[in-house]
Amino acid sequence: MSKVIWKARVYSGKIVKLFLRTVFGFDRWHVYTLTEKQYAKDIIVWCNRRQQRNAFAEIGCGMGDIVRKVHYRVREGYDLDERVLKAARLLSGIRGRRHVRFATFHFPESPLPGQYDVLLMVNWIHHVPPEVLKAKIREYFSDALTAGGCIIIDTVGDPEYKYNHDIGYLTEGLGATVSDLGTYERDRRIWIINR
Repeated sequence: MSKVIWKARVYSGKIVKLFLRTVFGFDRWHVYTLTEKQYAKDIIVWCNRRQQRNAFAEIGCGMGDIVRKVHYRVREGYDLDERVLKAARLLSGIRGRRHVRFATFHFPESPLPGQYDVLLMVNWIHHVPPEVLKAKIREYFSDALTAGGCIIIDTVGDPEYKYNHDIGYLTEGLGATVSDLGTYERDRRIWIINR
């Protein structure tokens, strides 16, 4: 992709998201576009290459940039902020992707309503204490994944974040196969925890 096309996509996406932020009043970090997040694009490609594509859920979906782009029969996006979910629903309707279900979710209290082939939790877990995150990963791994399903998370290695999680600690004792999708800015690593 040429630099001119890349910039045009970023600017047009930002204009739309800035307008939606003005209307709905959600936090500023939701204004980043999919074009600016290589890790998100890589997650979408990886998820769409899977053979098992029945159900997908994203906790912390924000504007729904990832959940709208994956090709699964059931797609659910969960977030704490109802304002950003209203914007995500509007974007899904405008872009013809109405069959994405968006709902408010309070981590770690809210239960997941189903079982999923992919459960995605990225770009927010660095605010969650390690022991809480480890317990929820264990719960989701045993109760919320289909056979052959996976949880995708990210870890960061940046002192500006509250928690820099250790994937070994988070997956200790799960009996999972853990693979690395890639390393990105701020030493962000995307991990796939396979059941």
